Amino acid sequence: MIEKDLNEVINIERTVFKHPWTNNYFKLIISDMNNYMISLKQEKSIIGYGGYHLLKSNTNFLSTKKEYNRIVHLINIAIDPFYQKRGCGTYLMNTLVNNARSKHGDYCYLEVRPSNSRALSFYKKFNFTIIGIIENYYPYEEEDALVFGREL
Repeated sequence: MIEKDLNEVINIERTVFKHPWTNNYFKLIISDMNNYMISLKQEKSIIGYGGYHLLKSNTNFLSTKKEYNRIVHLINIAIDPFYQKRGCGTYLMNTLVNNARSKHGDYCYLEVRPSNSRALSFYKKFNFTIIGIIENYYPYEEEDALVFGREL
């Protein structure tokens, strides 16, 4: 993802999410060298995007007995509603996971709303399982987040 993609990315963000990220937040995200953000294009139009943050330290906050050296935090994934249910999300997720593996990521986690049944089904398709709950993660709706994770 590059800065010239942001107008199209923001349009998708506003369509897909209740509380979209701002243009300035995306600029901050794409400028951080520990983040990997991609835009999915069909011909010349952006139809989706996603990314992750690579935690390179020897962090072990996952309450597992195993220690992970490179943890990937999936921070965002979105597909324009017109292109949903056409395999675009699967392609995007596979691209993110494969890239994370190439950078020696060994564990991936993400947060999702319990009320987002489509996202829950999507992540389960990729063998993500619930590893925790963060209370009041979405404060506007006073909704918790389910934390999903999986080894890469």
